[in-house]
Amino acid sequence: MNTEKIKNYINDCLHNPRTWKGKTVNGFLVLLIIFSIAVIPVHLLTDLAWLKEELILFERFVVTVFTIEYILRIWSAKLPVRYLTSWWGVIDLVAVLPFYLAEFGMIRSPEVFLLLRVLRILKFCRSHDIDEKNIKEYELARHGDFECIENEKVEKVVQKHPIIFLLGLLLPLFFTTCGLLTVLLTRGSNIGIAVAILLLVFAIVFFIKAWLDYNYDVIYITNFRIIVQDRQLFGTIKNDIAYESITNVVPSNLGVICWILRMGNIHIETAAFQGTLVFENAPNPHFIVRHISNNRQRVLLARDGRDLKERKIIKNIEEQEEKIEQIVEEIEHRNDS
Repeated sequence: MNTEKIKNYINDCLHNPRTWKGKTVNGFLVLLIIFSIAVIPVHLLTDLAWLKEELILFERFVVTVFTIEYILRIWSAKLPVRYLTSWWGVIDLVAVLPFYLAEFGMIRSPEVFLLLRVLRILKFCRSHDIDEKNIKEYELARHGDFECIENEKVEKVVQKHPIIFLLGLLLPLFFTTCGLLTVLLTRGSNIGIAVAILLLVFAIVFFIKAWLDYNYDVIYITNFRIIVQDRQLFGTIKNDIAYESITNVVPSNLGVICWILRMGNIHIETAAFQGTLVFENAPNPHFIVRHISNNRQRVLLARDGRDLKERKIIKNIEEQEEKIEQIVEEIEHRNDS
């Protein structure tokens, strides 16, 4: 594998969060961020000063991983300067810089800056517009457990609003912090360890659920249909809806919070379903509904156009048959006379 292939592979892992490689790497990084944030209360508790050496080792491990990630992001970026000067590049730098400044004696309390790692979670929950490369990934890799039919193009992929992912991370963060504190405050007793393991299991389960809900509860909008996918811990529900079968599609963003965050639900009514299919907590629901409605109108007009052509062809055939019958009658009349 040459250098260019390695660079492209790392770029897919770090800069292309819509691929399975990107989701896996970003999932590990978010999990590490959660653990690094969960230990912040340990830094602030004076009763646990005896853990100072262990905390330093953990911080060095976290900073090492973040530093390697930051360097690889710069090296693999298509436009390194653009990444360095971007808001997200600055967040990546701020996440590791205080540790190195403390090592050189430039700041005395790097713990104050640990909360800045919370900003890194914002980076992983942002919505990404789909470019041509992303679209090809969906069409060729069958990302959403469906295969594009002939001449079908994926136009847009709608995830849930990023705030849903942030709220979903609160429980994993809470259980992780409680688990760590339980072990430390009980001085590693058997009961403390058992309770901590249970809390960490809860944290992992809720993290996986939040990750699946955000990354895999999606609407795939193509030029022929929409595919509404609901990913659970054990299985997936997928609704494949052709534009012709949609009877109505309605956005709703009632409430001050939903209006401010531009978040809402998408209600899809079809002839095939009893009731309404609802995709909850979508960003910009009115824009998405307008996109679906435009595609639906285009498909219906195209179908009506085909029907008109078919009727014209049938009419021409009928006229030709009438002419043939007239000719046959004339020939028979002549023969009789």
